[in-house]
Amino acid sequence: MDTAPSRKRGPYQRSRERREQIVLAVVDLVDELGHDGVTTAQVAARSGSSEPTVLYHYPTKDHLLVAALERMDELEAEILVDSGDDAMLDYEPLRANADATIALSENRLRLFVVLKGQAATPGHPAGEYFVRRTERSMEIFARLIAGRQNAGLAHPGLDPRDTARQVIALWEGLTFMRLTDPTFDVGQSLIDGIRRLTGENWMRALAALNDPTNGL
Repeated sequence: MDTAPSRKRGPYQRSRERREQIVLAVVDLVDELGHDGVTTAQVAARSGSSEPTVLYHYPTKDHLLVAALERMDELEAEILVDSGDDAMLDYEPLRANADATIALSENRLRLFVVLKGQAATPGHPAGEYFVRRTERSMEIFARLIAGRQNAGLAHPGLDPRDTARQVIALWEGLTFMRLTDPTFDVGQSLIDGIRRLTGENWMRALAALNDPTNGL
């Protein structure tokens, strides 16, 4: 018989669990109703909380929506990257990630677009979220672009961090455009744009010119 004393959940654990239930309720409601249709009363009912409890943890609807967007980031697929020293941007995982983003419910994409715009308002809770998200993305892309430079697939004179910022802007812009124009392939457009931003076509042409087997 197990005689070990049972561990009781402390107040911090209960608080974390309650916050998680609330945020998952918001995610479900966004998928079902869109962000405009979400109310704190509905979140309370869906999460098994009282409305004052919801507002204790998340003082406004905007705080609820930002928390839901952060949770969506954790639930959705991320770019598969190699952590080795020679890691570089791999187009196939990138395409798969872009396709997965487009396959999301339009309600999630609209939430992202709306909060991205509102993040420019001083003091809005989305501001800090997007600063953190962009910085994390830039660190990843800068490292992977540097890997393509080391492999001779990106122009050596480029600043990886500046180029990473341009790649992120391209990806977000294409995603936003897809909401109103479903006729183009976001993944392929993204890859084509990265090739141009990194000078890949020029590097491949230079390699071909320097290859003595080509007879050029």
